[in-house]
Amino acid sequence: MKKILSCGFVLGSVLGGVLLAGPICDFKAKDLQNQIDHANKNGQKHRVSELSHALKEVQDHCDDQKMLAKSKEKISQTEHKISEVKDKITALKAKGKTDKVREQEMKLKMLQTELEFYRKDYQEKQDLSSGNKVSPKP
Repeated sequence: MKKILSCGFVLGSVLGGVLLAGPICDFKAKDLQNQIDHANKNGQKHRVSELSHALKEVQDHCDDQKMLAKSKEKISQTEHKISEVKDKITALKAKGKTDKVREQEMKLKMLQTELEFYRKDYQEKQDLSSGNKVSPKP
C-alpha cells in the first residue's frame, strides 16, 4: 500500500509540475518536443541540441502570465513603431521626398505584418489559457 501511495505521489508531483506551468507553457514544450523528434528523425544533431536546450529552459522557467504579458508588450511596441513611421511618412510627404516616403511605406507594411503576427500569437495564447485547443505550428 505504501508503494502505491508513494508512486501515486511521485506521479502526481510530476504531472502537477507540468500542469503548474500552465497550458501555454505545456503547448510550447510539446511543440519543442515535436521539433526535437523531427530533427532526430532527420539526423540534425545540432538542431536537436539547440531545441533540447530551449525545451529545458521552457520546463524550468516558463510562466503563462509572463508569456501573455510579453506578447502584449510586443503588440504595444509594434503599434508604437507603426505610429512613428506614419508620422515620418506624413513629414516626408510634406517635404516632397517621394523616395523616402516609399521606403517608409515599405517599412510600414512590414510592421503591419509583424503586428498581425503578434496579435495572432497573443490570441492563440489567450485561447490556450482559456482551454481552447490550438494546433501546433508547422
